[in-house]
Parts: sequence; C-alpha cells; structure tokens
Amino acid sequence: MTAVELDDEPRPEGWLSRAAETRRGRRLISLGAGTLVVFLSVVVWLFGSTPPEIERPANVASLPSVDGTLLVVESDRLVLDAFTPVDGQQEVEFTIRERDASHFDLAHLRSHSSIALPTRLFYERDGDELFAVYKEDAPANSARETAK
Repeated sequence: MTAVELDDEPRPEGWLSRAAETRRGRRLISLGAGTLVVFLSVVVWLFGSTPPEIERPANVASLPSVDGTLLVVESDRLVLDAFTPVDGQQEVEFTIRERDASHFDLAHLRSHSSIALPTRLFYERDGDELFAVYKEDAPANSARETAK
C-alpha cells in the first residue's frame, strides 16, 4: 500500500477529537507548569533572600532626625514629606553624599515611597544644605505622635 492509499482508509470515529484533546491537554499542562515556575520564582525572590544588612554609622545617635514619607528617591537625593516641618519646610530635600551612599538601600527606600511607609532620616547640616546620613523604618504611628 502506498501512503495515498493509507489516507483513503476509513479512520475510527472520533480519532481527530482525541488527537485534538491530547494536544490541548499538553498545552494546558505546559501552561500550568510555566505558571507554577514563574509563581515559585517570584515567591523565592520576594521571601527567600534577605536584603544586605546596612551598617549603622557610629555617630547616628547624636544626629538630628526627622520622620516622614518619601516622595522622591534618587541615588543622590531624597525628598521627604516631613511629619513635622524642618526649617519651616514640609517637603524637605536631602542630598546623599558619596561617602554615605552605602547606608541606603535604594530599592528598599523606593518600596517605602511607593506605599507611603514612614521613614526616619538621620541627617547632617552644612549651612542651608541637609545631607542624609542614615535611614531606618519609623514607627508606623509616628505621624500620629507628631500631630499631638
């Protein structure tokens, strides 16, 4: 028999639908496996690793600090919506000096900014310019405490 003659043979009823179901089932299994891999990767990325511990400067306790929510996070600049004004300013801009940059995890600060999580900035003053030296998570109720 030739291939043409084989094609002319009657096929069992439903053979096409079984083949289609098999292909569809394989696609669904592949899609489900891919989705599971992506989901597990995101979970491991979010919860599996801890951010590097940022060393607290030795003199941080002697520095002035201000609590607020971050409005701008850049590699050399932070803008804080202060809960209590600094020099009469509600929005306070801080410069991050190169020597202090290692004290700031910008990804962590951006997450604070995106959900308006209270942040405490320790800073130094040189004339009219404020320099951010270190940051820590402010108490969640620090906005209410300053309003009293």
